[in-house]
Amino acid sequence: MSGNPPVKHHYTPQFLLSGWTGEDGKLWRFTSPHPGKIARKRVATAEIGYEKHLYAIPGASPETMQVIEQKFMSALDEQAAGAHKLILAGKIAMPQKQRSAWSRFIMSQWFRTPEGVGYFKQAMATLLSKDDPDIAAKYEALKKDGFPGMFSEAVAELNPHFAEQAALELMMKMMDDPKNGHRLNNMHWFVRDIDGGHDLLVSDVLLQMGPGIFTKAGYLTMPIAPRRMFCAVQQPTLATTMMAMPRNEFVHRANRAVVRRATEYVGATDLSQRAFVEANFGTEEHVTLIAGLAHKYAEDAGPVRASD
Repeated sequence: MSGNPPVKHHYTPQFLLSGWTGEDGKLWRFTSPHPGKIARKRVATAEIGYEKHLYAIPGASPETMQVIEQKFMSALDEQAAGAHKLILAGKIAMPQKQRSAWSRFIMSQWFRTPEGVGYFKQAMATLLSKDDPDIAAKYEALKKDGFPGMFSEAVAELNPHFAEQAALELMMKMMDDPKNGHRLNNMHWFVRDIDGGHDLLVSDVLLQMGPGIFTKAGYLTMPIAPRRMFCAVQQPTLATTMMAMPRNEFVHRANRAVVRRATEYVGATDLSQRAFVEANFGTEEHVTLIAGLAHKYAEDAGPVRASD
């Protein structure tokens, strides 16, 4: 591959963050470098919502190490940027290609943050280290003389990066899952405009979802501009309820969730909500599917066994 591979991997793409910038092309970034301390800085979109080498493939050659960011994430975000423009223009009834691109972007936000990638790797490492009877039986039947006694030992010996590589591969497949993509495409989409008062805030936890997103009561919201909230619901009656909610209550609920569940950063157009951000940053655990799986696998595996 030609050129220098990108080392800054944006889990919140710059096309989305640009809506929060001022005439100087910057927005306010709040972070928590130490527990109980909130730092703020005015930065360009390139300096927020990223982590270096986040999707880098461990053990790969320098030429292919950044291929997930270069080929998969870049294409995903480029296509989503086109859908984002249509949504901002009020064209919710967009062509199927763009609608699917936006659904794919939504699915990526379930997993692609530093927290999400970490849980993916943790879950895969724990799963591969378990003494699964079925895997053990298959390995026993296939292993040759001189191979390690257990499958987990073979994986560790042959490719110490296998678990991380497998986690990243699975993450990409789940971001592009056709079944969930179809479900998202079939939800009722709309945008709620915010007039007056405080702006919507943005953070590494963009998506807010009701329990059971694909049940009848399912919904999701995502700020797509300081005064525009993208919403998707299973039942149109819920859209009516969300549109009828008083403006201040709607914004307060949205900002409270975005800020309290933030782990990496909060973004804002100005400092009018500084006290709110400082008081609420990261005060609520962000419960996700992949985090739940990681914890479950760890509990099922039990305590780490001492080596013989």
